[in-house]
Amino acid sequence: MGKGLSSPVALLAAVLVLSVVACTASGPTGTAATGTAPTSTAPTSTAATSTAATSKTTSTNSTSTEQPSAILVQPIHDAQVVPGDDGKDHVEYELMVVNVYFEPVTLTSVTVLDSAGQELGRIDGATLAAATQALLTRTPTPAIDPSAAVAVDVDLALEPGTAPERVTHRIDYSVPDPKRALIIDIGDTVVNGPEVAIDRRAPIVIAPPLAGDGWVVSSGCCSPNVHRDTRLAINGDRIGTPETFAIDWVRVKNDRIYDGDGSQNEQHYAFGADILAVADATVVIVQDGEPEQLPDVRLVPEKSTELSGNLVILELEPGVFAAYAHLQPGSITVKVGDKVKVGQHLANLGNSGNSSGPHLHFGLLDQANMFTGRSLPYVLQQFTLVGAVNVDTSTGDHMVITPESRDVTRAYPLYGGILNIPES
Repeated sequence: MGKGLSSPVALLAAVLVLSVVACTASGPTGTAATGTAPTSTAPTSTAATSTAATSKTTSTNSTSTEQPSAILVQPIHDAQVVPGDDGKDHVEYELMVVNVYFEPVTLTSVTVLDSAGQELGRIDGATLAAATQALLTRTPTPAIDPSAAVAVDVDLALEPGTAPERVTHRIDYSVPDPKRALIIDIGDTVVNGPEVAIDRRAPIVIAPPLAGDGWVVSSGCCSPNVHRDTRLAINGDRIGTPETFAIDWVRVKNDRIYDGDGSQNEQHYAFGADILAVADATVVIVQDGEPEQLPDVRLVPEKSTELSGNLVILELEPGVFAAYAHLQPGSITVKVGDKVKVGQHLANLGNSGNSSGPHLHFGLLDQANMFTGRSLPYVLQQFTLVGAVNVDTSTGDHMVITPESRDVTRAYPLYGGILNIPES
């Protein structure tokens, strides 16, 4: 769960923006995984399948098709697809890379290929450095230490409906002393693979969890940030991604998210907003009684309930749960077992739990657990995109906003967007 931050810079500056919103390169320092895939008519893939990554063979002393490599590469899970408000289908997944070499290894490019070998996108340069992260701390880690593991974010932006059933990769890397690599018979520093299955099921369509003007996607998909990059080890046998598509919602007026110095919850424009049911559903979890935190005052949790603060979880359908966190204490209007209707008032936006500023943490999960559930892609029925926050140039309590005015239907609001959401 990401923290809602009371300063716009603190709220957004820690996020490294991966420019993958068009079929273009991100500039001379790096390119992002973008492109247009050939239309696929294969049936929907729902299972996470992969093949082992293998190195290109150049050895002259063996006829084997296998060869040692400095890295091991595996997908963390199958890929998920979400239609973004930029008109692209965003294919989201992560590759885990383990350094099994004597010295640090640096990835130089990750190329995404379809089954026919056609390039769909490439990540390199500064973009790849930002997307290569320590598994839990999310620290950018361009040079992977010996015996260390990292995750590489892949955000493949494709034309709508063109995501293939599966993709594979060509991963190029470098080592400090290529001659030393000969000790273990490493030839070309390239790995061909692994294969990643793409779950192409249509995303879940929901109503927005809030209404009104000026709602900012302060954390979410699909650039690297605290939600997109949350990874937890589950049961010792897999890495979970519970927040890939979860959004932290704050509210902006003009270029600010609060009046005055923002030291009090009541100064924040989001505080107290009505929280709404996103669909007809059943209430399965209610947690109340956690106190409000002061903005920018760090909570040191002593129990797990303090992390999400006051919480409501709805079951929309089997295997689909809507989680609302950091609610105002005493504002929850429902109890476990209640049947709610879309648009029904559930609670009010607060600053309880592991939160440093009033915000709503909202997302869909495949189980009713904020930590072990996997984040599910979804789209909102309708909203107006009125701008985007420029993370790089926002300073202090001044948010630099690029205005826009575009009505959007059935799309996921991407990180940094500012939405006007109609009242139901």
